[in-house]
Amino acid sequence: MNSSIRRILPFVLAVTIVAVSFSFIYAQKSGPAKIEGSYKVVLKLPKATPTAILTFCSKGEPFAGAWVEDDGEKFVGEMYNQKINGNEYVFTVKAGPGIWDFVCTSDGKTLKGTVTGDGATSGFEGPKVTLKKEYCTK
Repeated sequence: MNSSIRRILPFVLAVTIVAVSFSFIYAQKSGPAKIEGSYKVVLKLPKATPTAILTFCSKGEPFAGAWVEDDGEKFVGEMYNQKINGNEYVFTVKAGPGIWDFVCTSDGKTLKGTVTGDGATSGFEGPKVTLKKEYCTK
């Protein structure tokens, strides 16, 4: 290695380390994109496969939302205990006599995750949909 490369190599390594460190720190602080919109998901429960519409809005911290049915016409339950853990959205909904705990992720087109309630944990997945009656208003 010639002397000019030896002199510049520590500088190049230092700049690279700083750049990688800043990108890692920024990625950790920025978290997932704000979840917004409605998703029609099929809950894969042991005794049934009901359809639920989970609707999210950016009002409220860290997010707000509800479980609705009938294209947004029927309110089932409001989300509470909302948290964002990394790229996962965590929340609870009281629907009828049951308490349902959700953990999910979204790529902006599909919502998928797990739901725990009625003594079981099951998966769910579904596409983003447009409702006739939106739950969230800005």
